Amino acid sequence: MTRSEFIHKIEDAVVLSTEGTGLFPSVVMAQAILETGDGNSTLADKYHNYFGIKADPMWKGETVYLFTTEYINEIPRRIREPFRVYDNALDSIRDRNLFLKQNPRYKDVFKAETAEDQIEELAKAGYATDPEYAAKLKSIINGSSLKYLDLKKK
Repeated sequence: MTRSEFIHKIEDAVVLSTEGTGLFPSVVMAQAILETGDGNSTLADKYHNYFGIKADPMWKGETVYLFTTEYINEIPRRIREPFRVYDNALDSIRDRNLFLKQNPRYKDVFKAETAEDQIEELAKAGYATDPEYAAKLKSIINGSSLKYLDLKKK
């Protein structure tokens, strides 16, 4: 799937899921693009997990174990981890938003006034282990002109 096809596929779900949350659709979309390789990862394509949300002991839904790259002391390592499985894109996006809301370390993410600030807050809170995560998200937003999504949010 191309990036444009992926954006078109989940655009409505992204915008709908962010209404009333303080989250920027452009950031949510950029994360989905980065985390799934434009929707082409097995985790996204087969299990509808668009954000690499792992299945911790609190997760009561279906789980799948897959290999992922985690940065440990800034060194990439391939490890096998449990991930949450969803029925569709909207469930995945809503759960990701709930995951952020329920975790106090992400409280400043919801206070951000711009998409760029929100990305910095996600990185500061440790959303991903990749030290280049924030720069990659900003590059995706700018390179794919995703700010139009923020204007669609009600």
